[in-house]
Amino acid sequence: IMAITWDIKELKTDANNGVNYVLYFAWDEEVTGEGLESRSYHGYYDAFIEYTPDPSAEGYTAFNDLTKDQVIGWVKASLGSEQVATIEAAIATQIADKQQLQGPIALPWE
Repeated sequence: IMAITWDIKELKTDANNGVNYVLYFAWDEEVTGEGLESRSYHGYYDAFIEYTPDPSAEGYTAFNDLTKDQVIGWVKASLGSEQVATIEAAIATQIADKQQLQGPIALPWE
């Protein structure tokens, strides 16, 4: 099972430091083989969501107090578990397709 990494590229804010949108990405890297025969395969997905928190809501966090994990939680909650699973499956498929296209490493004289 791949360990997809989610991260935040950018938060766009308004004049009052309220978040307007979150630019996020998810990625994974798989390395196969060892030494000279090692290969690295990458899968990647990026997009943005519009997000406007309500300062009067319970649990509201001021912009300067936000954590990356909290914003990633917003992204995943906004997408929903089905869309998160779809994105992660698409990344896994990208890597599998690249691995299949690449084929085995071989030199005829070795």
